[in-house]
Amino acid sequence: MKPFLNRIAELFYHNHTEDIGHICFVFPNRRSGLFFQKYLAEIAGKPMFSPPVTTINDLMTELSPYIPADRTGMLFTLYELYMELYNNEESFDNFVFWGDMLLNDFDDVDKYMVDAKQLFTNIQDLKEIEEFYLNEEQIAVIKRFWHNFSYPSIDSEKKQDFISLWSILYKLYFSFRQKLSSKGIAYEGMIFREVAEKSKEVNRLKIPYKKLVFIGFNALTESERVFMEQIKKQGIADFYWDYNAPTLRDKFNKATYFMNDNIHRFPSAYDIGEPDIITMPEIELITIPSAAGQAKLVTRLLDEFIQNDYIPQTDKAINTAIVLPDENLLMPVLYSIPEIIDPINVTMGYSLQRTPVAALMDTIYEMQRHVRYSKGEALFYHLEVKSILSHRFIAAHAGIEGDTLIAFINKNNKTYLTSDELGKNYLLKLLFRNIRNEKEASGYLLSLLEFLLQNTHQSTENEEKEVVKTGLSSLEREFIFHYHTAIKRLKDVIEEHNIKMDIDTYFRLLHKLTSAISIPFRGEPLSGLQIMGVLETRALDFENLIILSVNEGIFPVKKVANSFIPYNLRRGFGMATTEHQDSIYAYYFYRMISRAKRVYLLYDSRTEGLKKGEMSRYIYQLKHHYQAHIKERIITYNIASNQAQPIEIKKTPDIIQKLSRFLSGGDRYLSASSINTYLDCPLRFYLQKVEEIGKEDEVTETVDGSVFGSIFHYVMQKIYDRMKGVNEEILVTADMINTILKDNSLMTAYIEEAFARTFFKKYKDPQPLTGYNYMIGEIIRKYIRQTLTADKKYTPFTYLRSEEKIELEIPFSPEKRVRIKAYIDRVDRHNGKIHIIDYKTGGDKTSFQSMERLFDHNINHREKAVMQVLLYCKMYALKHDTGEDIHPSIYLIQKLFRDFDPEIRIKQGNQYETIESYLSCNTEYTEVFNRCISEIFDPAVPFSQTPCTDHCQYCDFTGLCKR
Repeated sequence: MKPFLNRIAELFYHNHTEDIGHICFVFPNRRSGLFFQKYLAEIAGKPMFSPPVTTINDLMTELSPYIPADRTGMLFTLYELYMELYNNEESFDNFVFWGDMLLNDFDDVDKYMVDAKQLFTNIQDLKEIEEFYLNEEQIAVIKRFWHNFSYPSIDSEKKQDFISLWSILYKLYFSFRQKLSSKGIAYEGMIFREVAEKSKEVNRLKIPYKKLVFIGFNALTESERVFMEQIKKQGIADFYWDYNAPTLRDKFNKATYFMNDNIHRFPSAYDIGEPDIITMPEIELITIPSAAGQAKLVTRLLDEFIQNDYIPQTDKAINTAIVLPDENLLMPVLYSIPEIIDPINVTMGYSLQRTPVAALMDTIYEMQRHVRYSKGEALFYHLEVKSILSHRFIAAHAGIEGDTLIAFINKNNKTYLTSDELGKNYLLKLLFRNIRNEKEASGYLLSLLEFLLQNTHQSTENEEKEVVKTGLSSLEREFIFHYHTAIKRLKDVIEEHNIKMDIDTYFRLLHKLTSAISIPFRGEPLSGLQIMGVLETRALDFENLIILSVNEGIFPVKKVANSFIPYNLRRGFGMATTEHQDSIYAYYFYRMISRAKRVYLLYDSRTEGLKKGEMSRYIYQLKHHYQAHIKERIITYNIASNQAQPIEIKKTPDIIQKLSRFLSGGDRYLSASSINTYLDCPLRFYLQKVEEIGKEDEVTETVDGSVFGSIFHYVMQKIYDRMKGVNEEILVTADMINTILKDNSLMTAYIEEAFARTFFKKYKDPQPLTGYNYMIGEIIRKYIRQTLTADKKYTPFTYLRSEEKIELEIPFSPEKRVRIKAYIDRVDRHNGKIHIIDYKTGGDKTSFQSMERLFDHNINHREKAVMQVLLYCKMYALKHDTGEDIHPSIYLIQKLFRDFDPEIRIKQGNQYETIESYLSCNTEYTEVFNRCISEIFDPAVPFSQTPCTDHCQYCDFTGLCKR
């Protein structure tokens, strides 16, 4: 079956052999014009002068005295006129959103040749509507629209603002057109309306062609319809519509919405001789739960085409097209094309907004909008800083200084950073400076992009097309160049109109400007595999079609344009509505598949967030309305859930050598927490303590459990050290504690100091707490006050010291001694005993069943705090050897407000008894402690995974263990 354009080319070549060079052929897009010229050349079989080929947009511009205007410049012009008419001090930042809507609405008003005065005038009396000579439907919808705004009893401020704004829209529209006209520029709708109105006047519009032939159109705006009618009356127009398929003539199909009117108004001069299409193509529906998976599936389908000779092995073969309703799949599809498929032609181009340079600009925008100020100095948020430093373009130039900066941020928990901290070289100084207005923004971005372009070089053939570390590919350089041009254009327009705006508005305008820029791919447009968007398929036919993302909401697209003109008014005045959009996309789909032999429809079946994973309505229509035979295939992924294999690390001579560093003569220490780590999971102990594999530093923005505990410990130490002063020890009385409890300012100072030292780290001096940190500070204040209140029960007592550091070598066998280090939270003397106090801000226990249980690997919830404080008692006794009784105590901070009891109890028979003195249980504790340490250093006992999977919940190595 010959393509539609081939038949048109054949028809006109044979009927207008002599004068075809004077006929202008008009198409909906450039691609269809190129294919038409190709078919015409093949039919002629000899050199010939190609007839003029154009698009409807280019033809209208050619016939108009105006030059197409720049959209950004129009937005500024519209704002200036709005300020003159509305007499309101509204900023450009507030205007830009609905100003952009007005540009779209004015364009629609002109394309559909609506009487703007009738549409925009604020109607004070509904009876006046009939004087406008509107039809009944228009009168009805206007009455419905104005019903809520026409009564004086309505005092809604927003409604009154709407009415007053609506009342100036016609003046704004009229003055805007006048302003553009005086400059010799116009928006597209204005150009279309100008040409259409001129065409109605005799000899006013000069057509420089003998004949105009319109091919492959469907949905026409009123201005296009008027223009075509007028040149038809002059006898110089001909029209050819592609409605030959039964689906395109089915009155129940929305694709036929414009058909009858087009055929009736604009009949064809010739019968193109195409037989009726009576059969459906071979259709295969492929369900795949992945967007990228669809792109990968393209490879398999193309391989099938080659094996079955669906794709001729010739460079001129253009019988296969991949259609992408979702243009985000362009790059995944390109990377999936088999190498044997060559050449490839990409029709749709690539949006500048999807390029790496656009991603960099977006991150810079986020960084600038989140800038904070402290004492007049700009502070940059760490996440955006790290994201920028990690961007390939920046990382290539920042080098080791960029990596060092990221490590510095993580290690020092820097949530916000100053320009001085970040500006380590020229590029970083260029990047990390605050911009406050549109003028600074343009200079900032232009300087950055110029640096990237000037300080990179392209790879050569000797580098086998690989880009060196500080280089950019030619395509990336082109992306940067186009972005640089867009910024410069925006800068020039802003300066021309002298408009002030904030950074948010500036970047929104830049985003809108760059979104409209498409980077064309180089290729041979008339050969090879065609990759195109839906709009590029108009009037083109292919034997093999692979259409991706045939999902409801994507094809047909579900996008309602923002408009100042409500739906009922648009419909009443004959403007485009959502029904038009539905019918247009239905026509695209059914026309596209009508002459194909094979059609593959792929859709993403995933249901995520707002995505329903629903197949397009077109698939349901083919299945149930047209009873089409559709072969269905479901692609699934085998995700094997392999049983995690046990991991066991044998103690090789190398590992034993590393362990020996914890023994006498070594240079490392074990601690109570590292012993608890071993008891929780020997493998974790091996990775963390023996191999020293730790979690990478990260910035902590909120106070987690460990930081909370550190702040609490710090404040308690500051309070008691202040009481002690320079003395070795101090007798603490209830009055002394009461004095502290009354001094809120002192406690505030200590809390702020604790935050500065343990959490913020970036401040040399304490800072007042705000927001979330203020709330945490107040919680800590309550805990501190309650702890001091609890301490009053034991007054008078002697405070000795806090955070006492003890480093010892403790024998655990006749031949070996282990190096142990500890920091004891607090040491008091009370009632003739030394009290070892351990603060615990977590959910620990103070009662336990036996010493054996404290060191049992197989228990999920061991009493870790008890094991730890008893070890502190042991170490204190060994270091000081005073002969005094040592009493262990645990302050469970969470229980300070209820049932506070710092005593440690061990089960004896059927009840728990208090451990009054550590010395009473030293022998039993030392025995199980020694067994545990001996096991750590025993060459025959490997480091294995814990049998208690509860311990894996918060482990940093779960990815390694696959637990």
